Amino acid sequence: MTLPMAALDTARRGDRVLWGMVAGATAVRLWFAWHFFGFLGGDDVEILQEAFKVATGLNYVPWNVRNLLLPDLLVAPVVRVGLWLGIHDTGHLAFVSTLPFVALASVNVVLVYRLASIWVGEITTARAAAVIYAFHWLPLAYGSTVYPRTATTTCVLLAALVLSGPARDTARGIGAGILLALAFAGRYSEGMYVLPLVVLCLTTGRGRAAARTRTLALLGGSAVAAAAAVGLSDVLAWGRPFASLSELWRMMVGGTGAEGLSTRPPWFYLLRLLFWMPATLIPALTFAWRKRRVRWAWAFLAVPVVLLSLVGHKELRYLQGAIPFLALLGGAGLVELARRWGRGPAAVLLVLTIAFEINGANGLARKSMAAVVAARHMAADPSVRVVALSQSWAYGGRLYLGNRVEVRDLSLPPSVSTLRAGIAGADRVGLYLSDLLSDPALAVTLTEHRFKEFERVEWGESKTVVVFARQVQR
Repeated sequence: MTLPMAALDTARRGDRVLWGMVAGATAVRLWFAWHFFGFLGGDDVEILQEAFKVATGLNYVPWNVRNLLLPDLLVAPVVRVGLWLGIHDTGHLAFVSTLPFVALASVNVVLVYRLASIWVGEITTARAAAVIYAFHWLPLAYGSTVYPRTATTTCVLLAALVLSGPARDTARGIGAGILLALAFAGRYSEGMYVLPLVVLCLTTGRGRAAARTRTLALLGGSAVAAAAAVGLSDVLAWGRPFASLSELWRMMVGGTGAEGLSTRPPWFYLLRLLFWMPATLIPALTFAWRKRRVRWAWAFLAVPVVLLSLVGHKELRYLQGAIPFLALLGGAGLVELARRWGRGPAAVLLVLTIAFEINGANGLARKSMAAVVAARHMAADPSVRVVALSQSWAYGGRLYLGNRVEVRDLSLPPSVSTLRAGIAGADRVGLYLSDLLSDPALAVTLTEHRFKEFERVEWGESKTVVVFARQVQR
């Protein structure tokens, strides 16, 4: 089947509705990045610390399951530019580091619009899909952070767009393969999108021979590009090709696991369905089911949900690459719903969907702002040389404390025994107020070791931090 291209020409001429959505979503993400300056779970801290290591010489040893291509090539250069511009405050540099991801999140809105224009051939569907995606809480919230799936989603969308174009089957297959390899390097799990891309190859084009050519070019291009991107970057980072991939495989399949990672049941994403798929989109999806022009989107939506359900550790943010295709299906369904039920019901559902989606971004308010403020205070005190922190990533790891301060990571929640071992020789100890209230023995242990409450840091909805200082004997 040859895909419709007339709508693409219309989209290229510009659409004020589209650019208005892009501008609005970008402004929201920039405000999120500035206002919610804490951290969400450690992955963002890893990326920033690696980038600061490259750009500033921060003393940081990355986790050996990570491919470092993304932080080294996307984030570190931005940090260097910030330093060149005279920005030296760590918090300001951390904000600057989010700018490529804010920009890519906006690019993704445009790519959803373009893809809907090509697949469906209707400008109204493209607009609806773009607005659903622009304000979905997953890309809206995580697009204000340095979490990598914003960038890998860009690669997946570009690969789908490349394969949706006319003719030049070999060139387009290779190009899409290279983009898939870059997504794979950003997060290895994104390699799963090879399956829906193969489906797209086999069901588009000028015939079976062309479809096979495009598929082989996709697979070959992705294999060669992954060997270069992952293999070479791992040689530079770890001294041998595919070192991080093999270590990740050993951890996931060999049963060694990873400390602190939760294991959730296979049906987790289905149980949390209404957290990542607005209930108001369900009527639209029932109409989209019958539309042939969006059938590829179902593969891009179903494959990650199914395959990620087979992995023990699950997070809703892992589904970011599927959300553009959920939006595309929702947009197509709403347009069909408007034809049958009228524009009024469709408009109401769209408004409710956007309201639901934006509300989901409130999780950013629980980032670790209080811990970051505490880290800034400790870094500003030249007498502080050793700190023991419960959940040290919440404080930014070494980002704010720098190479001068030794950072010890206490367990969460800390037990009395681990606390005693970790605070020996420490100048400051940082614990969550909630842990101190649930286990009064922690405060008793600190008092026994001559620690006294130094400050209590609160910031919005983030977890309150209590910092203890060692009392100096006179």
